[in-house]
Amino acid sequence: MFISGEEEFLAFSMVNDDNKKDVLKELCTYLFSDEYIDFFEQDADNQILDSIEATFSHSIIGRFVKLLNKISCPFTLVVEPYYIDQSYRDTFYMYYSNQHFSVNRSSVRLSFINGMYSRDAFYTAEIEQLNQDFIGSCVINPLVKGAIGRTLFSPHFIPFSETECYMRLSAFKLNIFGRPLQVKAFPYRSQDQETMRCAEITMLNIFDYYSNSYNDYRIVTPSNIISCEEKHNYERVLPSRGTTYPILTKVMSEFGFAPRLYTLFGMDNNVFSSLTKNDKLRRILHYYIESGIPVAVNLTSTVQSSSNENHSIVCIGHGKSKSDLYKRASKNCYIPYKNRNNNHKNPIINSADFFEDYVIVDDNVPVYQIKCFSAFSKNMLVDGLSVPLYKRMFMDAVDAETIFRDLLYDDNFGFSVYSENILDENEKVIFRMFMASSKSLKNYRVANYNDIELKHYYASIPMPRFVWVCELYKEDEYFNSNDEKKAFCEYIIDATSAPSRGPKSLILMRFPEYLAFRLPFQNDINMSQWLGLQTDPRFIGYSKNLLKF
Repeated sequence: MFISGEEEFLAFSMVNDDNKKDVLKELCTYLFSDEYIDFFEQDADNQILDSIEATFSHSIIGRFVKLLNKISCPFTLVVEPYYIDQSYRDTFYMYYSNQHFSVNRSSVRLSFINGMYSRDAFYTAEIEQLNQDFIGSCVINPLVKGAIGRTLFSPHFIPFSETECYMRLSAFKLNIFGRPLQVKAFPYRSQDQETMRCAEITMLNIFDYYSNSYNDYRIVTPSNIISCEEKHNYERVLPSRGTTYPILTKVMSEFGFAPRLYTLFGMDNNVFSSLTKNDKLRRILHYYIESGIPVAVNLTSTVQSSSNENHSIVCIGHGKSKSDLYKRASKNCYIPYKNRNNNHKNPIINSADFFEDYVIVDDNVPVYQIKCFSAFSKNMLVDGLSVPLYKRMFMDAVDAETIFRDLLYDDNFGFSVYSENILDENEKVIFRMFMASSKSLKNYRVANYNDIELKHYYASIPMPRFVWVCELYKEDEYFNSNDEKKAFCEYIIDATSAPSRGPKSLILMRFPEYLAFRLPFQNDINMSQWLGLQTDPRFIGYSKNLLKF
């Protein structure tokens, strides 16, 4: 527990490589009890930030220093004592205030600014400059476990081992000593193991993200989650023993979501393909991540023991595509049954198979970890996914993929029918699928098209709030392009449609020389309007769902 009222820590501390250890030691002395300070004293070689792996999983101070080690020097540390954190204060009155031994109700908030800012410089600096340098904040709660509270760090200031990654964030507004600052981040917390376990932390972080990003969702506190769990459990939920993913999914539905639960056990075997259940689950995860939807991921232990150990994390992004995965992806290409004797005409390779690294938020390790799908956590594998969909997203990723497959090789609407001029007979095609808001999709397409008439048609076509999109790329152009990969074909279907409607969910088709679409009053599959295109045979792939780092 941090020391309250016995010491005053300097509100503004400028940290560089030379004084980082001394500042952290002083900070940890202020925040935590003396039993942890030996951690610093034993580090005679001044390698504290490089040698804490052994104690990382066993002490608060180890986790805390590991978190701070993600921030590069120089930076300014701003300390706010007696901070009222909404989540912790709610937990305090729900649980800790009922205990015999007293627990402090106030937190400490630490804020980090890139560069050197004295107190005077902080108050006189232009707010635009402060926002550019603002790294984020971390709340420290007065607990023996779960001391790291709501943490909002910008990935811009955190070095990654990968050359690039893509993730979904939200712009959080904070008030630091009277100065309004903003940081794009995804919430991070650690579990206290009494009121919040990993599954509850997963929900709290997801709810925090959505309530900050969209007006459709309200702020959810720990007591709200606990109350909801009590309604669906058969025994008491405090002290917390964790929760199952069926209950986690039910809790999500209580707070305005229409979630989908996918489990490894529920995946069907495919006798006509080498695609495994694990491959299918990874594809589903990738579709939603490409759609900018944070996904709750359930991990289960691969070690045989008396207790079935599970863990819960949030996946918010992915790494870069890897061309060396092409061979595996080619083995799992899609060929319709009717083309089985047609020399494999234009087989489709799923771009989701080019990815194996994903960005996760795991309370056991510092925020924004890039891990392989098969190794999100040591000796654990992905067992299930819970996806918090918007209440009117009636069509999920599995159904959307099925409809796209039917459309791609349709005799009337298939891509090869209208792309003969740019595709060789047996040329392979890269398939990319994602969900997007129609507003964002239209804005992006209009901004990147050159033809004024095409801009107008695309902007004026009626669409629901959310749509599923399929983009097709020529194989050589997909791998030879760097940042802006150009597609030659696009299909858009209604994400608010029922899966049973199949191809009748189609809204728009875009080929190198044609644009065709249907209006809302049409119930048949035929396109009402066709537009001949003179320009823009290729178009830049949509990239607004995730931010690149």
